[in-house]
Amino acid sequence: MSLSNNLKPTSNTMATFYPISTNENSNDFNWDIVTNLFLSELYGLLAERKINKFENELKQFHQKFEENFKRDVPDSSAWDVINEVYFLRNNISKISPKLRIFSLSDEAQNLSTEKRIVSLLKTLFKKDHIYINDVDNLNFIEQKIYELFEIVFPSKLPDHQSLHSYLPNLSNIFSADLIFLTSNSKYFLENIQLFLELYIFLYTAQLSIVINGWKEADEPNIKECYFILDTERASRERASLQRSGYKLVEKSLDSIFPILALTESLQSNAEQKLPLWKLITTLSEHDVKPLKQYCQDFALDRNLKSVEKESPDLTDVLDELQRLYKAQFAKGETRSSRNANIVRTIKNMILKPFTQSRGSAGIVFVLTQEYLLLLTNLVIGQSEKLRLYEVIKGLELRGIFFDKESRKALVNFYERLGNVEKMSDSGDAIYVKKTI
Repeated sequence: MSLSNNLKPTSNTMATFYPISTNENSNDFNWDIVTNLFLSELYGLLAERKINKFENELKQFHQKFEENFKRDVPDSSAWDVINEVYFLRNNISKISPKLRIFSLSDEAQNLSTEKRIVSLLKTLFKKDHIYINDVDNLNFIEQKIYELFEIVFPSKLPDHQSLHSYLPNLSNIFSADLIFLTSNSKYFLENIQLFLELYIFLYTAQLSIVINGWKEADEPNIKECYFILDTERASRERASLQRSGYKLVEKSLDSIFPILALTESLQSNAEQKLPLWKLITTLSEHDVKPLKQYCQDFALDRNLKSVEKESPDLTDVLDELQRLYKAQFAKGETRSSRNANIVRTIKNMILKPFTQSRGSAGIVFVLTQEYLLLLTNLVIGQSEKLRLYEVIKGLELRGIFFDKESRKALVNFYERLGNVEKMSDSGDAIYVKKTI
């Protein structure tokens, strides 16, 4: 990997690493459509097809199933009932994750934000892995629909674009979670949207925390980010929540776009772009001269003042580029509204389901019971139960941290749910069981 051989100021984009656009009006998106698109990609259904062509193939499947059903059950009124219940009311999409394709309408072709979100989610796909779509406990009709669909549309390898996640540690954990979920198809079908919302949120929170640490030139570790349960009270005295919670994430939200735009601009001619923390490990002092020139050209193009050291090294010139990329969005600059739009969208669309205002404590990150239950099952995974401290460690690997007060609330939550075992009267050995 090397720098673009034609470094020059262009329009800002961060589409490779984050899906939000500078145009606020184009950032509204529908999680149902995101989920349907994601599942279609997961099972390789759209690998060689466009959505409008696939709609025709689904109509043909509908006709084929009707023919098969009428051949087995000659009573025409029976087909009318089945057609109404499964096809006209779209209950077919509730049979298995793969059959959610029936909820993917033709309008999804023109929804750029949803497609950008799915592109980011595709970094979860494991290379050379075909995902399971097995479903148990279907009734006779559902089993027939399921079996025919598997014959007509067998699962294929998803389109793995070898995209580089900016946060590979987090993505790898959730990639393993995705494999676990697809091995429990009914649970997966019921919780897939929660799973995707959760991952995009945690990706965003961790990205904001580490975005300014690119000079470490190392894969970012999961950073402390503190939450409370929705049943808890919050106070200003809870130091971890105040120091390393919502306020920590909010502080650097306005750095995401400038730094990711810089990252893309340095690799404008590369098919596979590297995160900035990884890109700098491929650069050398030979790159200082073109980067210095890029600084001057960029400052001139944006009407900014470039400040250079006498004999800058690679870090110095990249520091200056970072400063310029941020300066173009400063208050009073013509581009200031673009970064403001991105920050506003992140807060309103990505973070909002996980935030609450709690009096003097201000805005804090909150986990509702449905997200917590999903996370607990993901952490326990293939095991039947784990010690409480192992569950807490698993949550931290996914970017969820609790202080002492929240850990007590966590135990109370599990006890109310009835999925704990105490192996001693003192409560020293508490096991948490999954609920799948």
